[in-house]
Amino acid sequence: MPQKMVDYIKEHIEVFISVICAFLILLFTTRSSFLYMCNNWDDVNSYFSMGKGMMNGMVIYRDLYDQKGPYLYLLYGIAYLISHRTFLGVFIFEVIAAAIFLLYGFKTIAARSNKAIAGVLLPILAAGVYSSWSFYKGGAAEEFCLPMFAYSLYALDSILRDRFDKVGIRKAFAIAGICAGITAQIKYTMLGFYFGWFLIAVIYCIGKCGGKDSFRLAIRFILFACIPSIPWFIYFLATGSFDDWFRCYIYNNLFFYSKVEEVSQSVFSRLYELAKVLLFLIEDSFSYFMFIIPGVFLQLFMEKGILKRLAMPVMFGLTFLVIFFGGNTLAYYSIPLMVFAIWGAAYIAQAIYKLYLRVLKKSLDGNSGESGINAKSFAISAFVFTAVLALSTIFAANNCVSKDYRHMDKDSFWLFKAASYLEEGDTLVNLGGLDVGLYTVTGIVPTCEYFQTNGIGLPTLFEEQGRYVSEGATEYIIAVADEPWGVHEHYELVESFYSDEPGYEETYFLYRKKQ
Repeated sequence: MPQKMVDYIKEHIEVFISVICAFLILLFTTRSSFLYMCNNWDDVNSYFSMGKGMMNGMVIYRDLYDQKGPYLYLLYGIAYLISHRTFLGVFIFEVIAAAIFLLYGFKTIAARSNKAIAGVLLPILAAGVYSSWSFYKGGAAEEFCLPMFAYSLYALDSILRDRFDKVGIRKAFAIAGICAGITAQIKYTMLGFYFGWFLIAVIYCIGKCGGKDSFRLAIRFILFACIPSIPWFIYFLATGSFDDWFRCYIYNNLFFYSKVEEVSQSVFSRLYELAKVLLFLIEDSFSYFMFIIPGVFLQLFMEKGILKRLAMPVMFGLTFLVIFFGGNTLAYYSIPLMVFAIWGAAYIAQAIYKLYLRVLKKSLDGNSGESGINAKSFAISAFVFTAVLALSTIFAANNCVSKDYRHMDKDSFWLFKAASYLEEGDTLVNLGGLDVGLYTVTGIVPTCEYFQTNGIGLPTLFEEQGRYVSEGATEYIIAVADEPWGVHEHYELVESFYSDEPGYEETYFLYRKKQ
């Protein structure tokens, strides 16, 4: 390989490695990938339908009901514009998000070791994160926040290691604030991460910069965190739907979706329940906890000073507590914890690097510990990286939740059989469960506010859906598990379908309005 090309790739090596790892690993682990016939996860189909409605002139929360944040629906709306009936657009965004996550993971690891070690560890980290049980089927709201968490973690690590000057610190607080603001308008239960970030960063800056400058940095973070909400407040005020946003996204999530009232037990009992949740996560998602657990202990022993030693446990604890204190323990809720695998990998890399220097008694050039790379050594490094990437991809393909689904036949899958009865211009309502994907594969735009039976269980939702059935509001009904009450007055059964996907067996009923 020509030396000029080697130098160019070397200069941008972290970008190349991050994109390659993101694409190859996600190709096998997310159902949004073109290796899968469709992403049949009901949650992401719900997001897709909300985004689709938004792109067709409907106002989220007012015309269509769901309880995630507006930035998520905007992302899915753009994905819908890329591909109306597939998750190709979602897959593109997943790869971009993963590439950014891994890029800042690379930077964090390399800053504590060197680029060679970071390059070897990154595919292993990617496979551990994106094939874990927590990652689930791909496309979760939490997944798209990972790149923001990764940048913020890199910035905090740089602040704690004094790698930023005053301008760099101000920039880090501003960008982290913006990231916190976007996270707040995607799913605000993930803000525990930024509570921890803010606490650690401000306390450290008080010791380094003094109280006055630290106060300015704190205000800077808060002000920049407000910026991402401004466009949405304008949008909701302009459409007369600000109260709908507050009702659906804030109030109902706090008082209907959360199970806080069900877990109003003693502090010790609650902590015991949370400890069981954590143990369950470690057992089922050990592929990324294998970085977090040693990382926590290495930080305690390798760092100097109480704040630096406790930074990772404190941030992990606050992130975990805010997510799971409400009582909901779905698999993908733990995705924000994946960012701590980066920090864990960085400390593991630092320990390996120190051992390397001690054993070989060899100093490497530069602050990052990087020696000169010629064409020959680059070829050897590329070979090692390729081998590790190949093994990591094989592991990810066989470790992910969707490994069996990847081999299912599109022609025999119930969803596409049901879709053959409908056309894009038909009207449809989804009853008895979250969006099963029929809106997606047919291209149908929802016309009912409660277009699905949302897990939040509002009395209004069931009343309105009962009215849809009794009035024959749509041409078709897709019902999950049970036949809706009174459905035969206006509808006739077209066909019942059975999904035999292992672990997700279910019966679906498709009805057509009587002529």
